[in-house]
Amino acid sequence: MSHPREEAIREMLKGQHFMHHLGFQITNIEDGLVIGAMNLEQFAFQHFGRVHGGVIMTAADLVMGFAAYTRAPETAKVVTLDLHQNFLASGKGDQLMAIGRVLKTGSRIIYCEAEIFTVEQNHKTLIGKAASNMAVIP
Repeated sequence: MSHPREEAIREMLKGQHFMHHLGFQITNIEDGLVIGAMNLEQFAFQHFGRVHGGVIMTAADLVMGFAAYTRAPETAKVVTLDLHQNFLASGKGDQLMAIGRVLKTGSRIIYCEAEIFTVEQNHKTLIGKAASNMAVIP
């Protein structure tokens, strides 16, 4: 089920140049929930052949930030206040998937969490959990 502001959010996504550079795409936008994914190419891995932590954190930040947008007032902007990332397993696979959820909506702060997975031959591995406070800017 899509979100009433999905079209406006997708328009905002056009300005996410770093996201596009990585090949990360938002696949689902629902109320308080955003899912995105990207194919894992050589540039996304660090020297041990695992997904780079910066790629994982970027994916988490994107899905949490846009999940927060689904709960923010229509004319407001949302920016990341803080980002806490736990790396749970080394990431290896064909695709990276991130699921961002709003857990608490306040008038000025929206608290979100994300789960980040690698996918290899339809097998998902949880490689990270993240949490963030998103500031609502009127």
